[in-house]
Amino acid sequence: MKSTHLLLAATLLAAFAAIPLAVQADSIAKKGAEVGVWTQDFDAAKKLAAEKKLPLFVNFTGSDWCGWCKLMDRQVFSTAAWKDWAKDKLVLAYINFPRNAKLVPKEYVQRNNDLQRKFHVRGYPTYIILYTDGETVWGQLGASRDANPEDFIAKVEKILSEQPAFGPRVRE
Repeated sequence: MKSTHLLLAATLLAAFAAIPLAVQADSIAKKGAEVGVWTQDFDAAKKLAAEKKLPLFVNFTGSDWCGWCKLMDRQVFSTAAWKDWAKDKLVLAYINFPRNAKLVPKEYVQRNNDLQRKFHVRGYPTYIILYTDGETVWGQLGASRDANPEDFIAKVEKILSEQPAFGPRVRE
């Protein structure tokens, strides 16, 4: 029985690893940020979110090895429905922990590790939605085997509707 489970797990891992990367690394900005466009530049994304008063959607991923990450990229983030919806609603940060070190600029490696610790990310993919301050967690999501853009967008919208859009109240 145990060997059957191990064989099934190994087969699933191999299948997930074979899924092509849908959000191509070369399409992700390394510097600067634009609304609705993935960037690895967390500082620029945080600044843009504050300027535009938009939520910051942070994708913690292992883009070249994580099967669930690849599945979400393929089934949600690379679709026209997601791109059309996010283009004026979210600032998108792509915090990558790949096996191929060339996929992340060297100056972001330590910063990515710091963000992972700060937001208590324990697995990939993890999606953190931050208030416009780029610090306060609004909500968190993970992957789903049956993920599709409509359902995922509905989950993001539910999180955004549950908290006041102006962010946390600050004591003076």
